[in-house]
Amino acid sequence: MDSTVALDPKASTNPECFRSRRGIRWGAALGAVTLLLGSLGAATLDVKETANYRSIKAALDATPAIDTHDHLPPFDLIQGRVETERGFGMNLRSLWQSSYYTWFNPLSPWPKSGRFDEWWTTARNDFDNARATSFYRYQLPAFTDLYGVDFDTISDAAVRRLDGRIFANYRDPEWIYRVVTERANIELMVMDPYWDRLGFGVQYPFAVPAVNVTTLIRGWHPADVPNPKDSPHQFAAKEGLRIDSLDDYLQVVERIMAFGKSRGAVCLKTTTAYERTLDFENVPKERALRAWGRPMAQSAPADVKALQDYILWRLVEMSARQDLPFQIHTGHARIQGSNPMLLVDLIAANPRTKFILFHGGYPWVGETGAIATRHPNVWIDSVWLPTISYTMAKRAYQEWLEVMGSNRILWGADAHHAEGIYAATEFTRRCLAEALAEKVERKELQKAHALRIGRQILRENALELFPSMKDRL
Repeated sequence: MDSTVALDPKASTNPECFRSRRGIRWGAALGAVTLLLGSLGAATLDVKETANYRSIKAALDATPAIDTHDHLPPFDLIQGRVETERGFGMNLRSLWQSSYYTWFNPLSPWPKSGRFDEWWTTARNDFDNARATSFYRYQLPAFTDLYGVDFDTISDAAVRRLDGRIFANYRDPEWIYRVVTERANIELMVMDPYWDRLGFGVQYPFAVPAVNVTTLIRGWHPADVPNPKDSPHQFAAKEGLRIDSLDDYLQVVERIMAFGKSRGAVCLKTTTAYERTLDFENVPKERALRAWGRPMAQSAPADVKALQDYILWRLVEMSARQDLPFQIHTGHARIQGSNPMLLVDLIAANPRTKFILFHGGYPWVGETGAIATRHPNVWIDSVWLPTISYTMAKRAYQEWLEVMGSNRILWGADAHHAEGIYAATEFTRRCLAEALAEKVERKELQKAHALRIGRQILRENALELFPSMKDRL
């Protein structure tokens, strides 16, 4: 800058000085705009185009993952099979129907004729309003990586070939092993065996059972447990035990936990948030007994809740005694009662119990992080979260890493068939790699530390929380 222009008292009336001054102002403005555009360009840089993302993603891909929650039934029980021109089996519609896509999006029914072309004539338009949803996009990596097709732009001829390949793959159980263990690189998988919950039968060598206690919270009367495979009363009869009192019932429940542990179960799990509020009060036994011995329909709702509350508190105590961490579905269920903040009093009163808050508490991911910050007996499981909302999952990983130790974050695929498991796993690896790479790009995290954190979340944290799984490696 020419300082004489600014200091010359005649400068305000000198045309040449005025032009010089205007040039200086325009130059300064242009410089400011250039800096602003440069900063905007940096801010909008796609982190997936960076070397940091590529190397972090490669490291995550190479990590043999420990999946903390899935629903892969025995091969013959995989859901979605339909009658087709080729016979009874899995096809393209099966993969979409038994995914999470239909939770929010319509899918054309399978025609009685069993003809794929008849279905696809209408189904090709089913996806128009869902292209941006994570429940649609999470399945795309399975089509791209396992079948080599882009479903977003697939032609009619290519979609027919895809349908035929899916049908052929599901003629052989080996397809499941190849996808899960080789392509998805999953070494072990914690499974909720809903097809045999109290028998803990899992077909796959990579599967590890969990003890689902949802039915046990409300199953004090046989009338409320229609499925004998879920019935504590059937279990008691088989073991020669009687259930004549609430104390008897609770003893049978703990025997079920111990039996599950003997069959390799590593944790408890409940999906009660789909049925009722997570507001479990510490009610006295006398209050709980008002509903004991009768079907739920014959008791007042308040009495039913009180007895369920009492049982849940006892289950939490058993969780500590049996050294079985407790997975609790939070968020995205009955939305009016699934906020994980409702569990804080229960968590605080039971510091010996290891609580695992599923799904990151979506949509309350910040609240879930705050709970883990204050309570060292809480782990956050990001299972399903990238599938629900990729953007929120990326934000959640970054927020959680800022408020808690990286050794208390887990992940899981939470799917029902091989393609769904692969897709959810790939979606999670991408999401986690983006979250970590952005922190490295912003100089908030050293790359070596980011690589360690990624391996912790995908593998090491689960082995630390469930040490008996190390015997299965």
